[in-house]
Amino acid sequence: MAATNAGASVESASADEAAAKTAQKRYEGLLMVRNKAIKGKGAWYWTHLEPLLVHNTETGLPKAVKLRCSLCDAVFTASNPSRTASEHLKRGTCPNFNSAAKPICLSPPASQCSIERKN
Repeated sequence: MAATNAGASVESASADEAAAKTAQKRYEGLLMVRNKAIKGKGAWYWTHLEPLLVHNTETGLPKAVKLRCSLCDAVFTASNPSRTASEHLKRGTCPNFNSAAKPICLSPPASQCSIERKN
């Protein structure tokens, strides 16, 4: 019976280590994507979403990756950042995100427009 418990404990430890390695790799990948996006080579929402690596309190090993909204500190799963952005930022759930389109340039007042008339 002790051999069975020891075997299960070894399997659990290796499973925890594998999960930690996967979480760490996912975190590093999201950081890389975010850094590129901030430099202008990626999706707009990465300036507002920040990857977080969540650690297991018992083992100290990484166990999950989350996304934190830098505007309101809400935390989400990192499984689909694009969906998170559209649901949280675009649909108005984030109280600090203003998605209203701002004009690029304003047209001059009507008094300054020149209109040519042909007779």
